[in-house]
Amino acid sequence: MRSDPFAWRRNERARRPWRDSDWRHWDAAAHPECAEPRRRGDERALRREIRWRRRLAWHLLHHRRHHQGGSLGGRLLATFIVASLLSIVLAAVALETVFNWHPSLALSHGLGQQAAWIESHLDFDAAGRPVALREPADTAWVYTAATRDWKYRVVDGHGAAVLSSDAGAPPFAATPGGFDGTREHFDVVDDGLPLHVLTRPLEHAGPQYYVQVAISDRAAALFSGAAVGPILKNALVIAAISLVLFAMGVHATLGHLLLPLRRASDAASRIAPRNLETRLSESTMPRELRPLTRAFNEALDRLQQGYRVQQEFLAAAAHELKTPLALIRGQVELSESDDRDLLLADLDRMARQVHQLLHLAEVSEAHNFKMAEIDLGPAATEATTFLQRLAQRAGVHLDVRVAEGLAPRRADRGAVFVLLKNLIENAIQHSPRGAVVTVDLRANGVSVRDEGEGIPPEHLPELFKRFWRGAARRDTGAGLGLAICHEIALAHGWSLVARNGTVGAEFLVSFEH
Repeated sequence: MRSDPFAWRRNERARRPWRDSDWRHWDAAAHPECAEPRRRGDERALRREIRWRRRLAWHLLHHRRHHQGGSLGGRLLATFIVASLLSIVLAAVALETVFNWHPSLALSHGLGQQAAWIESHLDFDAAGRPVALREPADTAWVYTAATRDWKYRVVDGHGAAVLSSDAGAPPFAATPGGFDGTREHFDVVDDGLPLHVLTRPLEHAGPQYYVQVAISDRAAALFSGAAVGPILKNALVIAAISLVLFAMGVHATLGHLLLPLRRASDAASRIAPRNLETRLSESTMPRELRPLTRAFNEALDRLQQGYRVQQEFLAAAAHELKTPLALIRGQVELSESDDRDLLLADLDRMARQVHQLLHLAEVSEAHNFKMAEIDLGPAATEATTFLQRLAQRAGVHLDVRVAEGLAPRRADRGAVFVLLKNLIENAIQHSPRGAVVTVDLRANGVSVRDEGEGIPPEHLPELFKRFWRGAARRDTGAGLGLAICHEIALAHGWSLVARNGTVGAEFLVSFEH
C-alpha cells in the first residue's frame, strides 16, 4: 500500500491549527477523536485565540505597510494628491447637494444677485427719488422679452410702486393686506404663473425704498438645468486641471526641498577611509535635519579617530620591530650555529613583512603622498633594474617597453616605484624558468604580464585583500604586496585589475579610472 505523502501535513494541522482557515477543519467531522462536545470554557478560549491571531495579523500588516522603506518625496506627493482629490470630491458633493437637494439656496442667491444689479443701475433725481433703471443694451431684453418670467419693482415707504418692469403694476404682496417690506422671501401667483419674490431695502441716502425682484418657477428650473449643470462640469474640469498643475508644482517644489538631502547622500557615498576628514555641511540642510547631520558628522569623527589610532599603531609596531630584527640578525651572522642560514632566511622574511606593514600604513593615509609631475618611464626602468638580480636568480627575463612621447603625470615617485616593484616581483615569483615578464608602459596605463599558470577564476576577487595567500603559492610573502599596490592606485585615482591572458596573468594599472 502506498504511503500518504500529505499525512504529515494533516497531522500537523490536527495538532495545532495555526491559520484561520485551519480552524474550519477543527471539527468532529474531520477529527473523530475530538467528537465529544466541548465545554463552554473551551469554546470561549478558542474564540479568544482566534480574535488574538486576527488582531496580531492586522498589526503585522499595518506595521509592514507603514514602516517599510520608500520615497519621502513620493509619500508627500501622494498625500497632497489624495488630499486635493478628497477636497474636489467633497466640493462637488456639496455643490450637487446644494443645487439638487436645496434649490432654494441657489434661488435665493440668484435673486439677491438680481436685486443688487438693479440697485447698481438705478438713477435718482435731486430729491433722492429713483426715476429710471439704466439697462445696458446686452441685458435690456430680459425684462422686455420675458416679461412674465422676470419682473422687478421699486417701492417707496408707503407701498406704492415707483418703477416697475410692468408699467402701472402694483408691488408684490404676500398677503391680501398689501405690501409688507419685512417679508423678504415669499411666493405669489401672477397671471396664473408661480413666482418667487425677494424684497429688500434699497441702500441709498434719502427716503426709504424697497427693491422687489421675481422669477417664475419655470425660469428658475430652466436656469438650474441650463446653467448650474455646465457650471458644475466646468468646475470639475478646472479642478482636475488645477490638480495636475498643483501636483507638478508640488513635485518640483519637493525636488527643490529634497535637493540638500540628495547632495548630502552623494557626499556621504564619497566618504572612504582615504577621506574620512570630509564632513556633511549643516548650513545647507533644513533645520529639522541638522541634528541628524550633526550626529552623522560626530560618528565620522569617532570613526576617523579610531582609524587614525589603528594606522598609528601599525606604523609604530613596524618601526619598533625593525631595530630588534636588525640586532638579532647581527647576532646570528656572528654566530657559528649550524642553523645560521635557516635563521637568516627567517629573519629576512620577518624583516620583509615588517617593511610591508610599514608601507601599508604609509600608503593608507593620503597625506603621506607627495604629488608632483613626474615622468613614469624612468620610474619603470628603475623598478626593473632594482629587480634584475632577482630575475636572474629565477631564470626570468625582464622586457620593459615604454611608449614614446609620454606626458608627465601627477604622482608620488616613491609610491609609483613601490607599485611597479611589487607587480614585477609578483610576476617573477609566478613565472617558470626561461619565461619573460613584460612591463608595458603606455599613455593610458601600465601592464605587467607573466608566463606562468595564470590565476584561478575563484581567486581573482581575493587578490587585493590584505594577508590573503593562495593555496598553491610558492613564495614566502605575507600577502601584503598586492594590497599595497591597490592602495597606491586608489590614492592616485587609478584602477588596478588582474586578469588572465592567453599565457599567464596580467595586472593592468589604468590611469583613466
